[in-house]
Amino acid sequence: MASATDLEGYLKNLEMRALWNRFDRVGHARVVQLINKTNQFNLTTRRVTDEQIAALIEDDRALTLQIRLTDIFGDNGIIAIVIGLFDPGTHDIRIDIWLMSCRVLGRQMEEETLNLVVQQARALGATRLIGVYRPTAKNGMVREHYRKLGFAEAGSENETTNGPWRWTAGRRG
Repeated sequence: MASATDLEGYLKNLEMRALWNRFDRVGHARVVQLINKTNQFNLTTRRVTDEQIAALIEDDRALTLQIRLTDIFGDNGIIAIVIGLFDPGTHDIRIDIWLMSCRVLGRQMEEETLNLVVQQARALGATRLIGVYRPTAKNGMVREHYRKLGFAEAGSENETTNGPWRWTAGRRG
């Protein structure tokens, strides 16, 4: 970074590549591990079982992403996990889990991940994304995540100020 004149130049020089797959049997154990241990950049801090991830692997209607990042320094491994499910009776996909490794913050991976989520949601027939943020003592750093990505605030799902909060992007349809 010391040799770069600006952040954009530095990121370009890293030659980053995001590689993604739907959940699969190869990454199954690592997906479960990451979901169950990541707290800071984790929008809902939901936890999962092996059985739940196995069911998602078999569910063609579930939006599941495991994203790796490579750069000139090597393979950063899986740096993001996203799970989106259709809300019953709608064309809305609700993002139930979105987590990222803190080591890639500031590398514009949030935007790249959203681009992948939108692409895959459209391929599944979704017309709107519902982002959920469930505040915890440890995930305050992502409180404004959806707002920063252009989602519109849709309010709380219950009467408490602790959320969870809903955010929308796209159109009803």
